Amino acid sequence: MIPVALGAEGARFGEASAGWADQLEIVGLIALATALGAVIGIERELANKSAGLRTHALVAAGAATAVAVGEVLLVTAAADGSVSGDPVRALHAVLTGIGFLGAGAIIRHRGEASVEGLTTAASLWLAAAVGIATGLGLWVVALGATTVAVVVLGVVHRIDFWIRDQAHPARNDEPS
Repeated sequence: MIPVALGAEGARFGEASAGWADQLEIVGLIALATALGAVIGIERELANKSAGLRTHALVAAGAATAVAVGEVLLVTAAADGSVSGDPVRALHAVLTGIGFLGAGAIIRHRGEASVEGLTTAASLWLAAAVGIATGLGLWVVALGATTVAVVVLGVVHRIDFWIRDQAHPARNDEPS
């Protein structure tokens, strides 16, 4: 079960629908997801990758929006007894959609053994996961995942390049 903060009625964003205050909370979560996605995208932007700051920010914002709205719909349906749902479906839909976006970032060069864009695709997937965590109100998890992304993309990138340089001294290109 996903731990979320519950309100007085037992529902995170209101009993039957999201009121103004609840919707403003959702907008705040989307803004936080956008900012965290942008932090991940800054490194990709600095590395001159095709999916940079705006793409990662929008992926995180979209994921947060889809999950938060899905949660409101589930709470509304549960309140009136009309539908029983599975909140994991919203997560699955977001991650499946991001899989297609990530696949578009991956390029395999014909006649060569090189593949580009895998790190960008992975960072897009992580930006979506950050958006999901934020949309569910798990902002500490989202901040932690963003920190891990920045460390892996920034610091581990340099270690990876050094290892590749030691293994293949004649090769001077940057890893993706």
